[in-house]
Amino acid sequence: MLFIGIVIGLILNKFLSSYFSKKGEDLATKEDIGKITKEIEEVKNIYKKNYDLSNTEREFYNDMVRELQEMLAVIKRYELRAGTGENSVTYEVAMKDADLAKQTLDFKDAANEILAKAFVFLNEENYKLLQRAFKSKNNFAEIRSNLLDAMRQSIHQGTKLKAEEDSLDIKY
Repeated sequence: MLFIGIVIGLILNKFLSSYFSKKGEDLATKEDIGKITKEIEEVKNIYKKNYDLSNTEREFYNDMVRELQEMLAVIKRYELRAGTGENSVTYEVAMKDADLAKQTLDFKDAANEILAKAFVFLNEENYKLLQRAFKSKNNFAEIRSNLLDAMRQSIHQGTKLKAEEDSLDIKY
């Protein structure tokens, strides 16, 4: 009987020590996972604060680029058909052609809507970059380049790329 008690005691001792060892590992793992999760969240928050655009700002920039590209495509096709030369269409030239005048006014309406959103949603520095970009009115291609530069500068401060020289556009 004593022998059976010793054997049962050894088995229980082995089982219980293995059981509690495993429980201890599981508890340590849960604590480690909690710490790692907390650190990951902190890094995400730092990234979001410093590098991530808000959904509103991203949507705003996407809308602006789409409007610019649509208008520039209209202008480029007009220049090609009319044989006026690249980047020759100014606001005054556009207003003299009935079809182009309507599209120009539609573009201005869309641009004004986008600028109103920019005033509300962009920080002051980024809004002023866009405001300065619209000041130049030599031609639509220049306005486009200035706005792309302003948007890039607001996202990538200190960028050396310039839309007029460095953006890739397929020539007509």
